[in-house]
Formats: sequence, C-alpha cells, structure tokens
Amino acid sequence: MRGNRTLIILAVVLLAVALIGGFLWMRFGGGIGQEPEVTPTEDVTARIEIVVAAQDISRGKQILSAENAVILQPWPEDSLPLEYFTDIAQVEGKFARMDIPRAMPVVPSLLGEPGGMLSVSGSSAALFEAGRVAYAIPMDTLGAVAWAPQPGDHVDVLAAIKLMKVDEEFQSPLPNLFQSLPAGEEEVPLAGTFGRFESLPNGQEALIFQSALSVPNLVVQLTVQDAIVWHVGTWTESQTTGVEGTSAPADTGQPALGQTTTEAPPVPVAQVTGDIVKPVTLLVTHQDALVLKYLLEMGADMDIVLRPAGDTAPAITETVWLRYVLDRYQLPETTDLQVAPTPVRETLELTPEPTEEVAE
Repeated sequence: MRGNRTLIILAVVLLAVALIGGFLWMRFGGGIGQEPEVTPTEDVTARIEIVVAAQDISRGKQILSAENAVILQPWPEDSLPLEYFTDIAQVEGKFARMDIPRAMPVVPSLLGEPGGMLSVSGSSAALFEAGRVAYAIPMDTLGAVAWAPQPGDHVDVLAAIKLMKVDEEFQSPLPNLFQSLPAGEEEVPLAGTFGRFESLPNGQEALIFQSALSVPNLVVQLTVQDAIVWHVGTWTESQTTGVEGTSAPADTGQPALGQTTTEAPPVPVAQVTGDIVKPVTLLVTHQDALVLKYLLEMGADMDIVLRPAGDTAPAITETVWLRYVLDRYQLPETTDLQVAPTPVRETLELTPEPTEEVAE
C-alpha cells in the first residue's frame, strides 16, 4: 500500500510541475529573445513646408519648376533658417548664386533675379538668360525716356543715321577735285572743284560749284528690339540684386507661423537730370551687340523706347526719312521749296562721375 501511495504522490507532483511549467511557458516563453513592444509616441515638433533642393543645383543654373529642381518639404520649426521660401513660385526663374546641394533649404541669399548683378564671395557674376550679353550705350535724359526704364524692363533702340553722298570709288564726299591734263603746250592746266555747266540768264555759260558740302540725308530706323535693361548708370562694388523671401519667426513668445514675406529692396538707379549722360547697360543677343557697336562707332544718335510689361513680340516698322515724311503727311514739295534735313547733333560723351573728397 505504501508503494502505491508513493507513486500517487509522485504523479501528482509531476503533474503540478508540468502545469506550472506550461503556464509559465505560455505566459513568458513566447517572448524569450524578443524586444518588448514599445507604444509609439506622436512627434509633437511643429513643422513648416519650405522650399528644398530636390537635386544638386549648379551655380548659375536657372530654377524651373518643370525640371523639378526644388520641392516643398516639412521642416522642423525650431531649426528653420533665418530666411526661407514657402512657395515654389517664389523661386521660379531665379538663378543659383552658388552650388546648392540636394536636400538643402533654398534661401534668398543663394538666389538671384534674372538680369541682376550678383556678388558672390567678393566676385561679380553676371547671371542672366543664356544667349544674351551685356552691352552699355551712352544715353542722355531724353534718349533714356527721362530715366524711366528700370532693371528688367524691355526696350527697343532707335537710331538716327546721317547719309552723305560719296564717290563710289573714292568713298569720299562729293564734289570731287579735278586736275586737267594739258593736251598741248599752249593749253593752261585747270584744277579745282568739279561742278556743272549752266547757262546764266544773260546766256553766258558758267561753271557752278557747291557753296558747301552736301547736307546729309537723315534716316531714322528701329534697330535692336526687345533688349532687357540690366542697369542704369555705373556699378558700385556693393550693389546686388534683392530677392524675395520669408523670414524665420523671431523668438517673441508668440506662435511662429513663418509666413512673413519681406519685400525686395529696390535696385539702385542712377538719378540723373538735365544733360548728364550715363551708360545704360542692355542685355542683347550677340548679333544685336554688334549692331549697337557699329551704330555707336559710326556716330549714330540712339534713343531707347520703353515697352509695356510682358510685350516681347517683334515690331515691323518702316524706315523714316525725308521722303517718308513728305509723302505720309502730304507736305508740299515744289520747285521753289527745296528742303533737306539738317545734321542731328554731336556724339554724346559720358559725364564723369562726381568724386567724393576724403576728409582729412
């Protein structure tokens, strides 16, 4: 009997141990070697969407939304740059002043306006539309539309040219000088200005000479079109082009929205009055630059006319000269009213910049 009782007690103990072991395995055994589950917590850091480079943007490259160069990306509010953009439209068409690496916030100091003079690390970089070059021409108050054009405006260039009759072979002004060759010993050689023979009222033959050189014909023509004003006056070392941006919220204890837009500072324009002559720098094609160079060297009188905003279409005009004016406005042209255009004026010369006296 005692042996049976011992077996029963041993069986009960083994059963109890098995039950306890099974319970412990089901309770803790399945999680052995695994990390305890962590309840996710919400990121409470405020974020603002700002413009970020979506790809590496090289210096001088124009930012175009069609090329997906930039994107809007949420950025922690406590690590925002001092200035930033909140809309891709704010950077559309601007140029990179320096290399902008991928994922870097695009800030106003990294960008420049088309046609602007930008200063990067002390060096000047002309970042404007490819295919154009900058060329300066002298202008006075009337020729520069009373200094109304501002950087970025589109203008056309008018040119007044004086045409003078010349000998086709010599390319010298008429009349020609002549020297006769004697045909015999008794013939007296003649020399002088070549004129023409006419009969005087008394029937006597006479040689008619010019009283002075021929009055040149004046021709006015629309030449270079859709040039972009880059600058009026001369550059200074400190001049740069302002760009629009968004300022980072100041630490004032108030909720920061990051939506304050700072206005771009106006581009300095030379203030000139009277007969002062200043250079006006235009952005033109290479061919148009050659045209301006030729007109300037030949002494043509040039003016600029201001186009309305957004008007870049070519204009078709007719050359204006004396015959055009007579025909268009039906001015009388009779044998007793012989007319000719008079010379325009002397070539403009740049007015020297005033020098500041240094106080001792």
